[in-house]
Amino acid sequence: HHPSVPPEVLHPHYTHTAPPLTLWPLAVLTFYNLSGFPSGIEPSICATGNFYHILGFLLFPLVWTLPDAAIMAEMGAAFRDHSAGAAWVEECFGEAWGAVCVYLIWVSVATDNAFKPPCSWSTSRASRGG
Repeated sequence: HHPSVPPEVLHPHYTHTAPPLTLWPLAVLTFYNLSGFPSGIEPSICATGNFYHILGFLLFPLVWTLPDAAIMAEMGAAFRDHSAGAAWVEECFGEAWGAVCVYLIWVSVATDNAFKPPCSWSTSRASRGG
């Protein structure tokens, strides 16, 4: 028992483990969580060609996404809480930075979700020749 971890966090409800997530499903989940989805990349594919985009889709999850996921998983596992992604920021940097973290997560999710419908509509119209 660590002195800075509240005893209620160590309750069996919070400390049970889920089945492990393997490498490629984790890479795909994290990539699409961070990037949204690949709609709207058509102009860059036209400009640079397929090879660089396929290479990017293969390398980006390993170079950026998996280390990011590993950090979040480690910090989230240390703080078994529904808000573990922000709880460790609050614990390390204080309540104000925890609030900033939660706000930035909210802004990120809200803007990402607001962007997807128009981007999908635009891609759909373009694919139908409209």
